[in-house]
Amino acid sequence: MNVANKLQYGDRFGDQVIKLANSKLSVATSSSDAEVATARYSKWFHDNDGQTEPMATSSRKFRKITPYMAAAEVAAATLENLTILGIDASDIFTPRLPVGHKMRKAIRSSIMPGVPYLGTCKFGEIVTDRGHDKYGVAQIFIANFDGDLDTRCANSYLKPKGRDFDQMIYGVHLIVDRFGKPLGINRSRGSEGVAFKTKDLTEALYQIASVSSGLSKGELHQRLGAVRKG
Repeated sequence: MNVANKLQYGDRFGDQVIKLANSKLSVATSSSDAEVATARYSKWFHDNDGQTEPMATSSRKFRKITPYMAAAEVAAATLENLTILGIDASDIFTPRLPVGHKMRKAIRSSIMPGVPYLGTCKFGEIVTDRGHDKYGVAQIFIANFDGDLDTRCANSYLKPKGRDFDQMIYGVHLIVDRFGKPLGINRSRGSEGVAFKTKDLTEALYQIASVSSGLSKGELHQRLGAVRKG
């Protein structure tokens, strides 16, 4: 049975961060209720182990943010919290991937310019193409907001829809040099370089599983059906 739950990042982060967003930083929301989607969960994703979505799993570990912090302090705390969020996302998704998957844990957090309480954390990386001096990789991220991906602007392809807290998971195909330095978007893969973007955790699991294993979503569904019949 699927369970729908509206994400309330501010509540899990602490009531004070809502005051920070609404008063101290004078942030006006631009997101409508229609833009705040629900997260869906399946019995397969949960696997009856009581795991919940990453934001809730991480909440007890977050560093507290208050309205009395300077912007630099908010940014520093947000980076720490995003790192926690990324680690927990990796711990939730990775054990559920198919045997032989190629995703490695890769944690790196960043803050959105001008918004010190919003950001992303890369939590996985998959090598998709190998060359002599460069590689194709799919990087998997979790964000504490809802946003749009537009790879026509390679240096700032992610834009928040508003300044509200939310949660989304997405993947981007990049070309990197042999040291891992990004060289640009790999538009030959995915949709102009975008592997996927979703708030649906089951969908995110299927997408990550597909990219990291080379199996199609149809093949993954067939395997799941075979396991259930067995």
